[in-house]
Amino acid sequence: MRVCACLVLASSLATARTISFGLTAGAPLSDLVSAAPGRVATTDRYTFGPALEAGLPHGFAVDAEFLYKRLELGVTQGSARATVGRWELPLLLRYRFSGLPLRPFVHAGAAFNRVMGAGGASVAELRHRGTKGAVLGGGVESKLGAIRLAPELRVTRWGDRNFGVRDSSLRSNLTQVEVLLGVRF
Repeated sequence: MRVCACLVLASSLATARTISFGLTAGAPLSDLVSAAPGRVATTDRYTFGPALEAGLPHGFAVDAEFLYKRLELGVTQGSARATVGRWELPLLLRYRFSGLPLRPFVHAGAAFNRVMGAGGASVAELRHRGTKGAVLGGGVESKLGAIRLAPELRVTRWGDRNFGVRDSSLRSNLTQVEVLLGVRF
């Protein structure tokens, strides 16, 4: 599946009318990990990373982002806590509606994530370093000179958990909801 996603991105870049670079930043509205009593799972309230967009004909575009998220895992009784970073690579097909000053858009695609580091501590609940999932989102885009601003609401449904299983005391949530702002140049 990753090979197919890379081929779609490469062919989109080859036939692109425009190529834009930028930054995507925002905040998760849902926690990445849940914890039972006696455990700690804290999701830092930021997401950020670089973005690439290849504009296609008829209001379509292909987006690729490389987003960073951070969380802290541990136990309530003690100082053994691990800081864990997670990188996500959403590959999205975007459609912009035309004819309006604020251009609404929707997008869908696939996302891949990878857990990196555990801050020097062992995280026994780590089940999969990387997983994949489906992404749906939408928002509005406006132009401010040469800059395009695109606030959006995005939902990702992961196919598997990075941490734990359904009944574990520490487990990844399969549904991720976040508010993001894309800035493209």
